[in-house]
Amino acid sequence: MSLETEYAGLILKNPILVAAGPWSRNGGAIQRAIDAGAAAVVTQTITLEATPSPSPRLFLGARPGQMFNTMLYSEMQLEQWEQDFEGLRRGDCRIIASIWGSSPSELGYLAGKVERMGADAVEVSISAPLGTRNETVNSYPKEIRGYLRAAVEAVEIPVIVKLSYEAAGSRSFMEALAQAGVAGVTAIDSLKGLRGVDLETCRAGMPTYGGYSGAAIRPVALAAVATLRQLTDLPVCGCGGVGTAEDALEFLMLGACGVQAASGLLREGYGLIPRILGELERWLEAHGRRSVREITGLALDSLRPFEEISPRPLAARLTGTCDGCGQCVPGCLYDALECGGGALTVDPARCTGCGLCVERCPRGALELGWEEL
Repeated sequence: MSLETEYAGLILKNPILVAAGPWSRNGGAIQRAIDAGAAAVVTQTITLEATPSPSPRLFLGARPGQMFNTMLYSEMQLEQWEQDFEGLRRGDCRIIASIWGSSPSELGYLAGKVERMGADAVEVSISAPLGTRNETVNSYPKEIRGYLRAAVEAVEIPVIVKLSYEAAGSRSFMEALAQAGVAGVTAIDSLKGLRGVDLETCRAGMPTYGGYSGAAIRPVALAAVATLRQLTDLPVCGCGGVGTAEDALEFLMLGACGVQAASGLLREGYGLIPRILGELERWLEAHGRRSVREITGLALDSLRPFEEISPRPLAARLTGTCDGCGQCVPGCLYDALECGGGALTVDPARCTGCGLCVERCPRGALELGWEEL
């Protein structure tokens, strides 16, 4: 069985990467990720000048899987990063330097600097949802092409771009990246969000907008990866809510070459990496799969454009034992369900096949099927 994959020209021993963030904030943190078995580690975003982080800066949402942060760049100077790179015991792990520059020349300088420090690839951060950034670079294909070309021309190692959800859905943006010579993309960066408002004090739950991440954004990230596989030939690495092998497999089956673990590391620590790898090996073995590459992109053929979906409605019908709990009835907008005497009845003449009752039934007693009326 092989977990090996290839991303942006890099051969990786497995598909689990560590995303840019506080879990890769310095050499010690990177080493812990290496020792845990990560195939690659993306550094916290390196800039020309160190950027102090606010305190507090990590916030949990009211619902499971929600996380917010107000972190942006590395707190370390370039000289410190150079020293930490020299002390790494990399083994077969790849080191990807996340960088941000305010201009093409600054970006090119940083790219060349981290290449000389020993980075195996560069990941350009263009879409963090907080702080002040060059909106022109983030929004206009012509600008992003010139901006990224400065990095591509400055180095011989692969240049990767980390995308926002919006950029991941833009064909013109992807064409500009390809024209710039980018080797791959990561999708997605965290979303812009707020934790909420304290209704008693009338104050926001955090002092500024933050990056919204965690399991709650995984469906958005999955959609971005699938969209990218239809828009571009650039290899894609998925990022957003990866906490289990099943999460990783979903990204892989939608065409990702690998996945980046991020906020899950804050909940579980670096032990998250070997756990996911072990789960992944067991899943492949149980399903008779010989390699990760064998399953990459398998789910893409099951997706169709909206216009190609048949308008002929299905109708809900009972296929199992209903205990008459009635949970499905309030959500039926078409008044097709009636629960009385401990039994559910479905009126196929009213049912339009929206599927909500099937999703809500705790006993799995309903399914959608064709009805001849």
